[in-house]
Amino acid sequence: MRNVLMILVLFSSLAIQGQAVLSVDRTEIRIGDQVKATIRTDLSGGREWINADAVWPDSIKGIEVVNGPVWDRTRPEATSATWSVAFFDTGWVRIPALPIVITQNGQNDTAYTNDIPVKVVPVEPDSTGLAEIKEIYLEPFSIAYYKRYIPHLLVAILLIIGLIMWWRKRKTGKGAVEVTPVPLPPHEWAVKALDELEAKRLWQSGEVKEHYTNLTGILREYLERRFGIHAMEQTSDEILEQLRLQKLSQSLLADTEELLSVADLIKFAKADPGMDIHAVTIGRVRAFVHETMSVAVVNEISADQLKTPRDEAVE
Repeated sequence: MRNVLMILVLFSSLAIQGQAVLSVDRTEIRIGDQVKATIRTDLSGGREWINADAVWPDSIKGIEVVNGPVWDRTRPEATSATWSVAFFDTGWVRIPALPIVITQNGQNDTAYTNDIPVKVVPVEPDSTGLAEIKEIYLEPFSIAYYKRYIPHLLVAILLIIGLIMWWRKRKTGKGAVEVTPVPLPPHEWAVKALDELEAKRLWQSGEVKEHYTNLTGILREYLERRFGIHAMEQTSDEILEQLRLQKLSQSLLADTEELLSVADLIKFAKADPGMDIHAVTIGRVRAFVHETMSVAVVNEISADQLKTPRDEAVE
């Protein structure tokens, strides 16, 4: 019985060994070259190769595995794994038998591949030998070599010019004194605006509404500048209420009320009071401005009007 078991183990080992075959694509190479080493085995029937990543030992002298394995599992009964192997020793270098561990049904069996000798020949040196070291060759100067730097040079020059101009402008801006224009007194501003409006003569071109809109706008802004009334945001009635608080004469208040009423009728009711009244309304606003100037301004204007030609000559 013991002999029968030994015979079965022997035949099983031989069967596994027959199923692990090592082959190479070349058997003669130069030192440093690589060969493709392929191990083909039978992995059908649930067999599994469990040491494929460690099948090449590190102790093989003159042989180094570069990469792999690359598998071909197209046919399980002829599964193959291929490695790229480099040789760094000359002469006959033998790839030893490699252990293949295969498991099946929870049992591990180890078989060995065949060994393969590979002839590694050295690299023959150049028969001509080493040439003498030549003298250093200096290329002749050529302006064309530096043309690739011209764009960089132009950019640098433009940048420097821009910085210089910016610096000069900055220094000039610091030295300049900003002059704030002095606003005109309310009565001077109103007279100037009325002169410009009169010169346009909008009513003659049929723009009556535009004329009265500008005229009441001048009056309202004058009231804001002169009395501090928010006339631009108030109705005509609200403006009259504010003017009554300024202790103006009844005649001036009545004239202003009539002027605002006519302007409202023309702007909103499209009334047509006639061509003669349009020029007169500018004069009425002038009169209102003149009568509501401050006392100091009135005295100054009166003094100028009382000067004789002789007094002006003396001055």
